[in-house]
Amino acid sequence: MTKRRQVCFTIEEDVIEDMENIKEKTGIPVSKQIEMRLKGYEIKKKGEGS
Repeated sequence: MTKRRQVCFTIEEDVIEDMENIKEKTGIPVSKQIEMRLKGYEIKKKGEGS
């Protein structure tokens, strides 16, 4: 089983604004977006980028 730890860090305001926009469009909570970014994932529109 994976061990979980609580951490605290500061995120730049523009990153939070981007995450809020993604939350409004997709319904994915900011906390889940942070978790996904820490694991190396990105949220993109289908067909966007490589």
